[in-house]
Amino acid sequence: MSLFAELSRRNVLRMAGLYVVGAWVIVQVADTLLPLFNTPDWVMKALVALLVIGFIPTLVFS
Repeated sequence: MSLFAELSRRNVLRMAGLYVVGAWVIVQVADTLLPLFNTPDWVMKALVALLVIGFIPTLVFS
C-alpha cells in the first residue's frame, strides 16, 4: 500500500485540509479584530507561529 493511499485511508489529508482552512479563517478574523483592540504587532505574529507549530501535532494525532 502506498503512503498516499494510507494517508487517505486514515483521513490525514482531510484533516490537513480542514486545519489549513480553519487556520486561514482564524488569521483573517484576527487580522480584522486585533487592530480594533490596539494589540501590539507581535500578537498576530505569535498567532500565526502557534498555528504553524500546531499543524504537525494535528497531523500526527489524526
